[in-house]
Amino acid sequence: MPWLIPACGVLQLLLLVALSRYDAREAALPFLWLMGGAAVTYCAALALLARRPHGTARQLAGCLALSIAWRVVLAAGPPLASDDVYRYLWDGRVQQHGHSPYAAVPDDPELAALHTGLTRRIDPTSAVLPTVYPPAAQWFFRAVTTVDESVAALVAAVVVCDLLTMLVLWRWLLSLGRSPWWLLAYAWHPLVALEGAGGGHVDLVGTLFVVTAAYALHVRRTLIASTALAVAICVKFLPLVLVPLLWRRVRPRDALAAAGTILLLYLPFMDGTLLPPLGSLAVYAAQWRFNGPLFAGLEAALGVTGAVAVTVGAGLAAAVCARARLPREAPEAWAWPLAATLLLMPTVYPWYLVWLIPFFVSPRTWPLVPWSLAVVLTYVVWDARARGAGWVLPAWVEPVEYTLLAGAGLLVWLAVRRRRQLPAGGRSATVAPAQAADAPARQKL
Repeated sequence: MPWLIPACGVLQLLLLVALSRYDAREAALPFLWLMGGAAVTYCAALALLARRPHGTARQLAGCLALSIAWRVVLAAGPPLASDDVYRYLWDGRVQQHGHSPYAAVPDDPELAALHTGLTRRIDPTSAVLPTVYPPAAQWFFRAVTTVDESVAALVAAVVVCDLLTMLVLWRWLLSLGRSPWWLLAYAWHPLVALEGAGGGHVDLVGTLFVVTAAYALHVRRTLIASTALAVAICVKFLPLVLVPLLWRRVRPRDALAAAGTILLLYLPFMDGTLLPPLGSLAVYAAQWRFNGPLFAGLEAALGVTGAVAVTVGAGLAAAVCARARLPREAPEAWAWPLAATLLLMPTVYPWYLVWLIPFFVSPRTWPLVPWSLAVVLTYVVWDARARGAGWVLPAWVEPVEYTLLAGAGLLVWLAVRRRRQLPAGGRSATVAPAQAADAPARQKL
């Protein structure tokens, strides 16, 4: 029934409009109930996407219009669950006044005159440190604050990047011969709406460049692929683990162009030294801990340096494996190295998982879907803090979140194993869900 997917979109719109009335820092429980409803609706829509036919092009346009509508509603209000956007404003503002964000600490009394009413809302634990964001993020902050120093301007710029990601995904799906309806796997994900239009997180900017790199590599625009990935790394360091995917797929001059892009982005912040500034990155790795139970085990056994090395190594190893076994156009080749790294990080905030969501256009990445939805449970920490328990997750959150991830992975493994054990005739008569979803669309859009 083609009308069922649009019906899911209408319900998603109603839930997210209701969500826009709640700040997780003040009303965590109603916030989480509404996000839970949005997660169930999203899963229903994803299940319907796995069936055919999907519907007409006009129906798809209507579904995308719904996703734009709830982004507009969320963007019109204040940040719903995080105050990172105030730090973005500070980093952009100090650059305009001739200071480096890698040296300008918000808590510095000598810089008190630079503060506005918004930048004074920076969380105290962040205010004592210089920035942790790489240079492409800093250029983004500066560009936006040059136009307007407001939360609305930053959120609007992030939403523009979000919409551009949809555009690139649409082009990628068409080039792969897949149904463009799979675009809804990204456009309708509630975490994307929450952390983009509802929070203005810069991760959506980096996500745009990673998706651009993946699409460009598929269509063999290797210079664009290399430089786009370089910019993504300079938004946040996470996509560094994707570099092996480009090995022997790009020309040496493309790799040099990517290295030059990174150098050009860093150069204005280097202050005559040969080393790129890292701000509070070392403090982040050594001290910041949240929702990272696997890193805690690694740290206990190997220390901070060893645990970080294993985390980065796991992502690189996953990328090397994907490079060897998967074609360049496979979305899962990009998702799993990022997921392997995130799984072992010391801090796993909900917006970190936005990097994975564009690649949910392939059912081979669906074991990651429960994690991307369950991670929102960590926002219950605001309720714990309001009750005086401090910035500490309740004991049940991490087991629920990571058990869902492990359970989804186990189910997929069992399904694959069962298919492999079928007799040859049964296997040839059975079409794997991923193959059915990836096959070129035969129906009207």
